[in-house]
Amino acid sequence: MAIRIDELIDQLRVIAPRELEEDWDNGGFQINMGKEKIERVLVCLEITNAVIAEAVKRRADFLVTHHPLLMEKIDVVDAGTLTGNYIIQLVRQGISVYTAHTSFDSVFGGNNDYLADLLNLKKVRRLKLWTPLGDKEIIGRMGSFETPMSLKAAADLVESVLNLTKPPKIVGNPDATVVEVAISTGSAGDSIDAAIRNCCDLLITGDVRHHQAQKAREMGLNIIDAGHYGTEYIFVKNFVEKLRKSVQNQVEILESNVIVDPFDFML
Repeated sequence: MAIRIDELIDQLRVIAPRELEEDWDNGGFQINMGKEKIERVLVCLEITNAVIAEAVKRRADFLVTHHPLLMEKIDVVDAGTLTGNYIIQLVRQGISVYTAHTSFDSVFGGNNDYLADLLNLKKVRRLKLWTPLGDKEIIGRMGSFETPMSLKAAADLVESVLNLTKPPKIVGNPDATVVEVAISTGSAGDSIDAAIRNCCDLLITGDVRHHQAQKAREMGLNIIDAGHYGTEYIFVKNFVEKLRKSVQNQVEILESNVIVDPFDFML
């Protein structure tokens, strides 16, 4: 069982169209080993030593990641650097790497829509940001809870649907009432202005920085910060489901079981 590489890439680009990538992003091929046919595809959040070992053990010859291996261009593949070491290991094992990053955050049915579905949001649509040239659609989504709830209840809901290992951080009064919700998975504290502009009561995201949180508090926007990993590990299950449906039985699609949150918590 194998799929031609050009057919696989065509399907990947249907699921996560490259034209939806942000200008600063680096999606698509990270490593292309030039194989004509691919036998096993392993989908993961990002490249780690554990993921590489898993790919070798499960005989995957193609990796799909959400986070780019090469976010920035490098001049030298240096085994003394983490990224260089990853590249050398992957090339030695003949494993190609392809990334679907902001393209899959933005596309219909991608990370943000998946989270909106988990939260059972209604009237889900694209988040818009005002610019001098007019409103611009951005990666996130906005929608409404079916019934108003407190910020604490919303945080409990996020913790539950994302199976978080600890309660998410919040900005705002736990008793505040929230209905209109903005979502931007990953690191999206810069979506605060868009959430406010769209009259949202709440922004659900991850990696909110101190000054962003302070700004939101001052401007009356509630935030639930469920972490970068917490809001994006859902990529793996979501992408696997879509890719399996797309390629049918032409190639084996594997879901990584070694992705982990890099943060540990002392209780």
